[in-house]
Amino acid sequence: MNPVTYCMNVHPGESLDAIVKALEDVTLPLRDALGVDDEADFPIGLRLGSEAARALRVPESLRAFDAVLRRNHLAVIGVNGFPYGPFHGCPVKTDVYEPDWANPHRAAYTRDLFYALTRLPGADLGNDHRLSVTTAPLAYDRGQGFTEPMFRNVCAMALFLRKLEGFTGLRLCLALEPEPDCLLQDVTTTVDFFERLWQHPDWNPAYRDLIGVCFDACHFAVAYEDPLNALRSLVSANIPIARVQVSAALEFTPYATARDLEPFLDDVYLHQTARREDDATLTCFPDLTREILPELAGRRGRIHYHVPLTWPGDGRLGSTRHALTSAFWRYVRAGGWPVEVETYAYFVYPDYLRTRTLSESLLADLNWVRAQLRNA
Repeated sequence: MNPVTYCMNVHPGESLDAIVKALEDVTLPLRDALGVDDEADFPIGLRLGSEAARALRVPESLRAFDAVLRRNHLAVIGVNGFPYGPFHGCPVKTDVYEPDWANPHRAAYTRDLFYALTRLPGADLGNDHRLSVTTAPLAYDRGQGFTEPMFRNVCAMALFLRKLEGFTGLRLCLALEPEPDCLLQDVTTTVDFFERLWQHPDWNPAYRDLIGVCFDACHFAVAYEDPLNALRSLVSANIPIARVQVSAALEFTPYATARDLEPFLDDVYLHQTARREDDATLTCFPDLTREILPELAGRRGRIHYHVPLTWPGDGRLGSTRHALTSAFWRYVRAGGWPVEVETYAYFVYPDYLRTRTLSESLLADLNWVRAQLRNA
């Protein structure tokens, strides 16, 4: 059975103390509500920004954090290493992609995350899966394309991971996470990058399992790529899937007005928007802003805005949950990949989407995901 958890990027706070508080206040009660035995390991998807990663380089801090996890039978399936800096309560927008993979600071931060991951209690993912760190989709697309420093840094990371595996005996994978408007944004761009990576002079075929993808269903849905077909295409291209993030994008119908969409405006996150035209082509906007609301009203489209999986919509607005078909769940179950619920936007939701507490919302979504996998 796939390990199922939620991504802890939903919790505000950058320090280790803030992470421990989130574990105590939300994760442990959530485990109890899910009926997990106190003595059984509960999988968690940590989010460690640069502040926490630096703190874990201090042996005393690492030992203390490790003790918290072991005492509470929490086992790490992987780390979210996408946002480098603060991820809540301040404008993030395109800064979330910085530093990008052309910058050595991104590689240094990612190495710190893998060092921490290999020293913390890890979940048993079986022989076919690897502990992973998710990361940015190379860079935000500003027309620069795939650059030589990106290839060199990713190849160097693969060599580092192979050496770290030798020291620790663990199986590891760097998981690039495709996202709209980035260098990796859909199946085509992702396959293109990996095919070029595998031909790079610094690449060693023995590294093949060390660099893969974190598949976020919301991101592919915004591009109107069917999640099942997209996932199958990546697997067919021999790209390792390190993790599957189950999430749903906001979807608007021709019945939606500008007033319906206005509550989803926020100054924190980037909400790439795709309007679907009558001929099925897409008109894309880099962010959901007040200025484009009249261009979306009365039309059909999708927005990179992670909404609760259990939200049914109201007829005008809904989600791409319908794209997560029973065939998708059967494929994910057969793949055995670790599964994460990702709803990091909880604290900027419109009030009517926050009728539940964070714990209640996570519990509902996790129960829904577990039921889909069980019944697939």
